Amino acid sequence: MAQVKEGNFVFPGDVVEGADTLNSLRLGPGLVYRNNGTEERICATRAGVLCTAPKHTFYQDFRQKRYIPSLNDHVVGQIVSRNADGYRVDIGSAHSAQLNGLAFENVTRKSKPNLAVGSLVYARVSLADKDMEPELECVDATSGKAAGFGELKGGYLIQNISLSHVRSLLQSSNVLLSSIGTHIPFEIALGLNGRIWVNSGSIQTTVAIANAIKQSEYKSPEECTELIHAILKTL
Repeated sequence: MAQVKEGNFVFPGDVVEGADTLNSLRLGPGLVYRNNGTEERICATRAGVLCTAPKHTFYQDFRQKRYIPSLNDHVVGQIVSRNADGYRVDIGSAHSAQLNGLAFENVTRKSKPNLAVGSLVYARVSLADKDMEPELECVDATSGKAAGFGELKGGYLIQNISLSHVRSLLQSSNVLLSSIGTHIPFEIALGLNGRIWVNSGSIQTTVAIANAIKQSEYKSPEECTELIHAILKTL
């Protein structure tokens, strides 16, 4: 098995070099921990580019259409049914996710949120196991606060965005969203399941922002700036 570093293209079975030197490690999509009794390794399970993120996080950037839930992923979901414990939520994976009615900030059994079928929620994956249905929470894992999670009211839902594009929008080096924000106030929820929710002061502006996001995937920072200026002229 080959050893690889950040930024390298990896194949299934490749070992992440340097990961074993960290005291604590968070694994994202495309990586798995393996222990054969004598050696501990972090191995790739898919073909893609090895990336790192803050807080000792390793993950792979790869292209896929079907979302595979990963622990602590932020996702945009749609309520598809209600039950005694909470809600069934479509997050674009092979199976619907369960969202407990108590998995919100400052709720009790008597004050659970009343979400209608069809409502959109921004949530965090709290359980991701290949043998179990995924579970969601609308609170931050560390603070227990809402931290932006919860029902998404109004706005516009962009679907079928490539997962690699969503991840690129989350990078500090990506200029698109920050550039738009200097001209237009807006709200956004970036789902690592290929869904993005956008809301602004008007429908026209919201749709314009959505179009900019969809058209920016393969553009350079300079081309993104030109795209934003072109869209602003239409408003």
